[in-house]
Amino acid sequence: MISKVLKSFALASLAIGLATVAHAQQPWEDVVKAAKKEGTVTLYTSQVGVPQLDEILSAFTDEYGIKALKLELRGSELFEKLRLELATNRGAADMSFSGGSVSLEAMGVLDKHGSIPNATRLAPDFAGSELRLPIFSQSMGIVVNASVPKEKRPKSWADLADPAWKGKILSDDFRSVGGGGLFFAVTYDKLGEDYQKRLAENKPAFTREIRDSPRRVARGEYPIYIPFILPDTLLNKGLPLEVILPSEGLVYGNFDGAVVKNAPHPNAARVLLNFFLSDKAQLIYAGSARRPTVTGLEDRYPPDVKDFLQAPLLGTQEDATARAEMLKRATEMYK
Repeated sequence: MISKVLKSFALASLAIGLATVAHAQQPWEDVVKAAKKEGTVTLYTSQVGVPQLDEILSAFTDEYGIKALKLELRGSELFEKLRLELATNRGAADMSFSGGSVSLEAMGVLDKHGSIPNATRLAPDFAGSELRLPIFSQSMGIVVNASVPKEKRPKSWADLADPAWKGKILSDDFRSVGGGGLFFAVTYDKLGEDYQKRLAENKPAFTREIRDSPRRVARGEYPIYIPFILPDTLLNKGLPLEVILPSEGLVYGNFDGAVVKNAPHPNAARVLLNFFLSDKAQLIYAGSARRPTVTGLEDRYPPDVKDFLQAPLLGTQEDATARAEMLKRATEMYK
């Protein structure tokens, strides 16, 4: 009896293994053909209200004839919805598109994407994994009110720890998930604990109203805001603001695409994932100051955002456990 059970288990394991290999080696034209037969793809995304995403999805439908649907959610809502749908076996999403996808990876809600042709073009800094691929990088710098004299403006992340800026820095909350938490994690790692201790002495004013923060600086409420998401430069054109690219490099966070486990339309999800890494989609994001993750497009970057897209990178944090530990440490350091 035991031998029969073991034999059945071995055969089942072999079948799963062969299916995985077949999935990875499936000719791409067959994937596209199957995707067109599926006819639709549903994207869950935390990129809310961004016209470039609509432009990309429209271009995808024009090229493949596959209807692209999207559901916009806050990051935490997206994570919980995917978790619940998998737990109840009522999945509606085919692909997820969000920041913080390392957490989705750890939650077990993503499926292996298999061979994606355009993934071979990813730059070394944006390798991704077998479960997720970076579509664009959202880089962060410093923004100051234009009235701050050039000679007094910070030129680096390190300069923000100067006592001269005490009480004058508006900042995303380092103690929560998002740009502030990412900034804390990266600079703690790269610049050290002592840097964060000195920055804490400057009493940055925390906010979670990210969209309004640059306007508060423009109005003169604070002379500095960190970390400033570079694509927001285009949203704040005409305001008395100056963007600073810190000398150490930019803190950045990736927006990843991934196939959702038990996706109703898995082939369409893979084709859309590949399309996000195409020249067309990558250049649409480049035009909005979102850094492409593939190589070979540098000569085609728009002149007004080229400096943002080619500035050196300081780092990111893609370890879910380390992120949680850093949030805990930030909470201890910033009361």
